[in-house]
Amino acid sequence: MKTVACHIHSYSLHNHFIHLPEYDVFRFIDHARELGFTGVNISANGPGYRNLGGTTGQHFAKVKQYLQAHNMACELDTSDTSVGHMTGLLHVAQAIGADTLRVYTRYQGKISEVMQWTIRDLQALAPVAEDLSVQIVLENHEDFTGSQIATILDTVDSPWVKALYDYGNSQNVAEDPLSALQAMAPHITRIHMKDHIVIKHADKYWTQGVAIGKGTLPFAELTRRLLAQGLTRLCFENSWGYVAPISDTHGPLPKSTCFTVFAQAPMVALQLPPDQAVAGEAQALVDGIEYLRQVCAHLGYQVLA
Repeated sequence: MKTVACHIHSYSLHNHFIHLPEYDVFRFIDHARELGFTGVNISANGPGYRNLGGTTGQHFAKVKQYLQAHNMACELDTSDTSVGHMTGLLHVAQAIGADTLRVYTRYQGKISEVMQWTIRDLQALAPVAEDLSVQIVLENHEDFTGSQIATILDTVDSPWVKALYDYGNSQNVAEDPLSALQAMAPHITRIHMKDHIVIKHADKYWTQGVAIGKGTLPFAELTRRLLAQGLTRLCFENSWGYVAPISDTHGPLPKSTCFTVFAQAPMVALQLPPDQAVAGEAQALVDGIEYLRQVCAHLGYQVLA
């Protein structure tokens, strides 16, 4: 059986970070290792660098040392492609020993203009990424379609700026995940695995995060295609309790099975009592990991130690 590296994203324990005072970046690294993951993806997307939990050089050095001592690889996550912001985060990524920095755009406006602004930023950032040996990956994050991501990266044309393919985010722009994967395929070096259902509530469509294996995304087929095209690293992201609107500017929903609509109210984990949010997240994590093991074993891969 072949093996493939597999990280876990800090968002998988989002409610643990929020509600458990003792759950910090170091406990997360311990937890990931206990679960058999080979690395971690840490969200630094927000005030105080969110799950990274500190903004000083001393803290970054401590995190890097802890990762190395536990033989854990690392990727870092942020958003906002603006050159000043990204230059700072590229240095943070290097300081903690991360080899990859995920980003998505924060620009608002006509899609053609947003694409041009994003291209401008990433072209300026490519040599910075090369100098620091940190690859930038642009995620399809509820904003661009797969073909738009491909157009941006074709134009940037740098080995230091690639794509991160998210299993479910294309749904938020009313795009089938398999179509997004096909369009982005030549550029994909990193991924976020998750599972969703589509719900309709108060005349609005939403994606609702559920435990991996409990949703309608074509999880096994997406994983098969990505491994077949030579992807060498997976990233598990438990999005249980996350809800996001589906844009109504992209036309009707596709007819594929993953757009089967369920009539129910959104279930937002952050609106639950803390003990329920933590317990639900923990159970979804366990269920999702078991499903991931089964899918990958069927494909001839071992993903967790």
